[in-house]
Amino acid sequence: MELKTKHIILGFMTSVLLLCGVAYGQDSVHVSNAPVQIPVWDNGFRIGMTTQAQLVLPATLTADDPYMISLPGFGGELGVEFSYHFSHFGVSLGLNFGTFSVFNFKPHFDDAPGADMDDPDFWLYNQFHHYSMIPNLLLPLKFEFHYPFNDKLAIMADLGAKFAFGYKMDYTDGDIWISTYEDIAMKPLYVSLVTDIGLYYRLPYGDLIRGSVGANVGFQHVSDGEYQYKNPSCNVQGEGTFFTRNTNFNLQVAYIHTFRRYKQRRATDTWQQELPRHEFQFNVGDPVLAVNSSSIGFTNFFSTLFQEFPYTYSAVYWTQPIGDYPITRFVPTFSFNYHYRATKWFWVGGLTTITGLHNTWHDRFSDEITGHGSEVHFTCMPDLRFSYFNRKHVTLYSGFGLGLRIISLKEPHQYDDKTHTFCRVACQLTAFGVKAGAKHWFGNVELGLGYKGFLSAGFGYEF
Repeated sequence: MELKTKHIILGFMTSVLLLCGVAYGQDSVHVSNAPVQIPVWDNGFRIGMTTQAQLVLPATLTADDPYMISLPGFGGELGVEFSYHFSHFGVSLGLNFGTFSVFNFKPHFDDAPGADMDDPDFWLYNQFHHYSMIPNLLLPLKFEFHYPFNDKLAIMADLGAKFAFGYKMDYTDGDIWISTYEDIAMKPLYVSLVTDIGLYYRLPYGDLIRGSVGANVGFQHVSDGEYQYKNPSCNVQGEGTFFTRNTNFNLQVAYIHTFRRYKQRRATDTWQQELPRHEFQFNVGDPVLAVNSSSIGFTNFFSTLFQEFPYTYSAVYWTQPIGDYPITRFVPTFSFNYHYRATKWFWVGGLTTITGLHNTWHDRFSDEITGHGSEVHFTCMPDLRFSYFNRKHVTLYSGFGLGLRIISLKEPHQYDDKTHTFCRVACQLTAFGVKAGAKHWFGNVELGLGYKGFLSAGFGYEF
């Protein structure tokens, strides 16, 4: 009996030891320090550099001209792309600088009366081309479908729209043989349809190369103009009209940064839990540098910086022949920001600002008021931020943004009391910024150059 009891006790202890061994083995696997593996075609935010070469369809000649033809032209774009991707779908927003209007004209005098094929001058005039390209800032918005074949390749297709802010421009180009007179109509926005199909190739460290072919289909007249020409060798001259729609076929190449290495560290990086990922910010800044790109803004900045809003200064220029001068009153620059913390130190986002001024025109002799004018400046730009001191309650940073400025201008002495709207390139360099706060709310101060002003301050919310 005692022997049997000893066997039972020994068997029980053996079972306990085996179970402990199994449990220990399971715990050993559970606490393994093996790196976290991110799926090859993972979801999330991406940023890229894009470039494309374009074959632009010919301009449309609105008159039946036997001696003038319009040929295809070449253009291109270069820009940045911000995108967010899900398992098989994605959405992207780009900021490109490139072709807005292209036209290529060639006279054709072979059938003209008096054409002498043996005359060297005839061939000189007959082979002459007139080529013109007008660039602009373009914003493509695309919705993408992608499907991976394996760990290296994936097919993609997208559909979207490309936006270009319109502006008024009178443009003359050419010489004594052929000349064009182009008037880009003043429209607030040009929209075209874009579509692409191509392949993604994954590099060994996780970033992507994308190659694709696509088309841009314009539905609006980008430019309208007139042309004229002459060929003295056969005594032929003529004129006509044309328009363009910026319709093209293109070949694109892009380099896409996926932040794969940073995503693999998310499981162990403590900043993921301690620091906010999203930030909204509202600022009020000095308007003088934001509104003025000339020396007037800089020379008057320090004299107006410490005045009460709205700022006031007397301009030093007169308009001729009227001889009036303006008293200008600035309004503050209001800016709105959103930023996403992609890594501990790198942020991406967008920035919009609005500011303006009001001019009261005076006679330089009697000082009587002779008219009123105004300017409204609206900017929109992608914005990058680099934070070099990152704590839960305090952040130090710098940043840079590049985008569009839309100006609405009304001056009775210079523009016949009509409102004119046009676009310019806008930028913002934040040399130094600091924000501090707690419980999601913070205050901030920034010093920089651009369309937020030299000095701006405000508050924000982060989460």
